[in-house]
Amino acid sequence: YAGMKDLIDAAPTDVKIGALTNAAKAYAEAVLKANGVRSRFTCVHGADDVPLPKPAPHGILQCLEEMGVSPDEAVYIGDSPSDGMAALAAGCASVAVTWGA
Repeated sequence: YAGMKDLIDAAPTDVKIGALTNAAKAYAEAVLKANGVRSRFTCVHGADDVPLPKPAPHGILQCLEEMGVSPDEAVYIGDSPSDGMAALAAGCASVAVTWGA
């Protein structure tokens, strides 16, 4: 999406970035790599490698644990109602965007 690479590149290096999708992990990895931002992501997970897909909080909590971030320090950005529901269940703030799903 327009501006996302610039936003990711501009994030301070001490800001940890992760990706969680209800698509397959391999797809997420390929998209991040193709857009030249994979190296900025501390963790990447898909519905195929977390205990339960969103709206369950398991994937978010797994990412946060891997990044060493507590839910109250995190913001989850998503493009579907299941993203907001998962963030709420995980105990972290969320931001909804209008592109994507």
